[in-house]
Amino acid sequence: MLAGACRLCCVAAVPTTPTAHLLHGFLGVGKTTFARELAQRERAVRFTHDEWMVRLYGQDPPAALFPELAARVTATMEETWTRCLIVGTSVVLDYGFWSRAERAAAAARVAECGGKAILYRLSCPDEVARARLARRARCETDGLSISPTTYDTLYVRFEPLGDDEPHVEVSI
Repeated sequence: MLAGACRLCCVAAVPTTPTAHLLHGFLGVGKTTFARELAQRERAVRFTHDEWMVRLYGQDPPAALFPELAARVTATMEETWTRCLIVGTSVVLDYGFWSRAERAAAAARVAECGGKAILYRLSCPDEVARARLARRARCETDGLSISPTTYDTLYVRFEPLGDDEPHVEVSI
């Protein structure tokens, strides 16, 4: 070997447990804004359900097909984010996690993939969320279009966190 030449050496990396950051919150509370910041800060891959829906099916997919289309996107994203965890990459899941069952299933899936889950609750006043959605409908191209009627209709499906669900509180 030549004097002063560089040698390639392998240094064993200290294994770390990948993290899945689960974002819980209703429409317009700032989940995607927070997800972008969190992914950057944590060097994690971000999975934003609404963005995938818009890219595949447009800003206003037909209501009759929406559940089927959303399920396809969820399944496809899960195949990808679970693989990220398995190979040691952290993820930010910008899904909303409206039900306790969804939150529990996601946390179990994270554990199966060798990761740890951190649940974040995002919230803001209702009038702020509605104003953000109205602005999104006028300006943005990567969010789903949500009318005030749809907001009201969907709210009955939203299940707040229980007192027994550990979480990080976030207000944006």
